[in-house]
Amino acid sequence: MGLFLDTALGFPTVLLTPALVVVAGYWLFVAVGAADPDLLDGVDADGDAVGLSAFMGRVGLRGTAPKASVEGGGPSRAQRPTGGGGRRAGVPVTVALTALVCVAWFVSMIGGIMTNLLDTTSTPLLLALGAVVLLIALVAAWAVTSGLVMSLQRFLPRRTEDSKHELVGRTCVIRIGEADESFGRAEITTAGGASISIPVRTTGGEVLPLGSTALIFDHSPEGDVFLVTRFDAALDPGRP
Repeated sequence: MGLFLDTALGFPTVLLTPALVVVAGYWLFVAVGAADPDLLDGVDADGDAVGLSAFMGRVGLRGTAPKASVEGGGPSRAQRPTGGGGRRAGVPVTVALTALVCVAWFVSMIGGIMTNLLDTTSTPLLLALGAVVLLIALVAAWAVTSGLVMSLQRFLPRRTEDSKHELVGRTCVIRIGEADESFGRAEITTAGGASISIPVRTTGGEVLPLGSTALIFDHSPEGDVFLVTRFDAALDPGRP
C-alpha cells in the first residue's frame, strides 16, 4: 500500500492523479443526473466541431468528421459521413478524455512502481526516468484511446441530420435541473431515433421543472439556443 501511494503521489504519476480524480467526480455527477455526458462537445452555427471537440477530432480521438447532429451551441455529438443513410455518431469528448486519462495514469503507475523498485537515490536519474515514463504513458494513452474510438465508431448508430429549424415545433424533456431564461438543457429524439441533449431557454420569466415536457417554438442565434415553453397536451393537433 505504501508503494502504491508513494507512486501515485510521486513524479510523474502525481501530474495525472488530479485529472483522474476530476474524471471520477465528473462521472459521479453524470450518474446522478447532475452533468451532461456531452458536456464538452461544442459546435458552431454551421454544425462544425469547435474548440476541444475539433482538436480531439483532428488528433483521432473522437471520430473522423466534425459535423454534428444538432447544432445548439452547446454539447452535441459529432458525426462523420458513412456509406448510406446519414452519419455515424462520434464518441463524446468526455468519453475519449476519460480513456486518455485512465490509460495514461495506469501506465504511469506501472512505470513509476518499476522506477521506485530500482536501487538508486540519484535525484537527476529518477527525474529523467520519470520524464521517460510520462512520455511513454502519454503515447500509450493516445494509441489505446485512438484504437478504442475507432472500434466504438463502428457500433455507433447512423443518424439523419436534423437542422435547427427542423426541431422547432417539436417537444423535448427538461433535463439537469430547471430551465429558465439563463440556463436549461433538454433531451429530444432526433429523426434517426437517437436521444440527444440540446441547450434551451425560456422567455417571460417562465421556469420549467426537471422532467417536464416543453415545446420548442424558436431558435435564437444569440447564444445559439432553442427557446421553449410549457407544452400543453390539450393543444396537440395530433391528439385524438
